[in-house]
Amino acid sequence: MDGGSAGSAVARSKWGKVRVGSRWIAAVPPAIALGMVAAGALGVVGTALELVPEHPVVSGIAVALATVSPLVGLVWVLLVDRSTLEGAADRPEDSVEASWYEKAASGAFTDILLVTGLGCTALAFAPIEVAGLHALMAVILVAFASFGVRYAVQRRKG
Repeated sequence: MDGGSAGSAVARSKWGKVRVGSRWIAAVPPAIALGMVAAGALGVVGTALELVPEHPVVSGIAVALATVSPLVGLVWVLLVDRSTLEGAADRPEDSVEASWYEKAASGAFTDILLVTGLGCTALAFAPIEVAGLHALMAVILVAFASFGVRYAVQRRKG
């Protein structure tokens, strides 16, 4: 068994645990409760905003129903102590995947600097105008593509 974040021995489980005071409880029930509360709050906001003016309460309920699952998942991710999960690596930062990620991210950053520098230089001398939104979208696409290709190369090598 692996120790929890506070150093006490805690049995690992499929869905993990969360520390409440001095004891450990399953992470799913509080995640469901808090996720439902958050979805209800968003539903109230949806009602107040009158997204569908003819039926504001219905729009609030629709917002709450549409957001409850993602919010429960988000709350679980924020609450669970990863050291209590079955199969979780004890030191994920030392994994081979983390190494691939680090190499791909640092290479992609260099690519972004190079492409944006060359692009700015070219646009400074070119007689064309580019909207800021389009330029930023191009930078994001370069970043995605560069990281994806570099990660795939690192994965194939490793």
